[in-house]
Amino acid sequence: MENRLTVYHLDDGKELRGGQRQLLYLVKELNLLGHRNTVVCRYGSPLHKAAERKGFNTLTLPYFFEWDPVSALLLRRTLKALPAGQFPPVLHSHTSHAAAVSWLASVCLDCVRVAHRRVDFIPGSFTARFKYSKAHSVIAISDAVKEILLKAEVPEEKIAVVNSTIDLDDTPWKPGEFPAYRSAARAALAAELGLPPDAFWAGALIALVPHKDPENLVRSAALVLKEHPNALYLVAGEGPLKEKTEHLAHMLKISDRFKLIGYRKDPYKILAALDMFVLASAEEGMGSVLVEAMNASLPIVATTAGGITDVIENGANGLTVPPRDPAALAAAQLKIISDPELRQRLAAEAHRRREDFSSPRMAALTLKCYEAAIEDLKRNRHPLE
Repeated sequence: MENRLTVYHLDDGKELRGGQRQLLYLVKELNLLGHRNTVVCRYGSPLHKAAERKGFNTLTLPYFFEWDPVSALLLRRTLKALPAGQFPPVLHSHTSHAAAVSWLASVCLDCVRVAHRRVDFIPGSFTARFKYSKAHSVIAISDAVKEILLKAEVPEEKIAVVNSTIDLDDTPWKPGEFPAYRSAARAALAAELGLPPDAFWAGALIALVPHKDPENLVRSAALVLKEHPNALYLVAGEGPLKEKTEHLAHMLKISDRFKLIGYRKDPYKILAALDMFVLASAEEGMGSVLVEAMNASLPIVATTAGGITDVIENGANGLTVPPRDPAALAAAQLKIISDPELRQRLAAEAHRRREDFSSPRMAALTLKCYEAAIEDLKRNRHPLE
């Protein structure tokens, strides 16, 4: 393929969370289009292992710290060893720290730098200047993230909005098989965790970190359980707020109905078993897990934090409420629990809209960003920037 690109996808993450899954979806689609892709990650990390299982090319760096000269030098050696091609290599940083390594590695080299921004808080002035303003193209995962980049004075002409996505090929059931998959998943979880299979199961797949606001979820659950004491909450995920979340559930006397079940490698098994998905975030770049919940035909309750409203339209494919408002979050959940017709309508529309977030569409939009970055380099050959 004469027009194929060489793309290095940089990610220094130590976990396999939403951003890393998005990277893997993108690499899969770009490989299918004939481009050369390499996942540049930590050795032995969950991302490294996942990329190797999928047969993707990998390059490992130590990523000692943010502006790590050792990682930059190792990547630079790889770039300088590349044969001359029709297009310069693309360095696509999928995390903020990786963007720093990308900048250092490409000084005085003909490379294009693409920086992904997935979080909805304003970067520091130094970070905004060197990681984003000096990039040739910047990808924001939602309109909310774009607005934050603009506030940080990143040039608007460099920013493109490309929503996060799911790989529909990863769906573990075939058309028409979802009821059977759901039944089996629910029975298996009920047996594994000793849960009542006939209860109403609400839940979330989240990292237990401050911006996901698991305490908001706990407090809303306590209010819901006053009205529906037989409901049950399952929260899959790990993080530094685990003990604090457990303690709050204990203090609110809902520990027997609010279960933290740890990190799960099979998210669809959890999603398919639920009756409702709840995302209580205080800050959120977009919330790609929402698209997975949509794929599992779940009615959704979420806050309006960050880019969530790029995915969930209130009253259409879910219900949205303000962040940090457990009473409002509980009221929306109670509305869904008490109204089976609403529950069915929201779930059906959510499932229909999942196609708007397919990985081939995301890859096509990302390729446009690469093309824009290459044109920017041709017009403005300032490698030090």
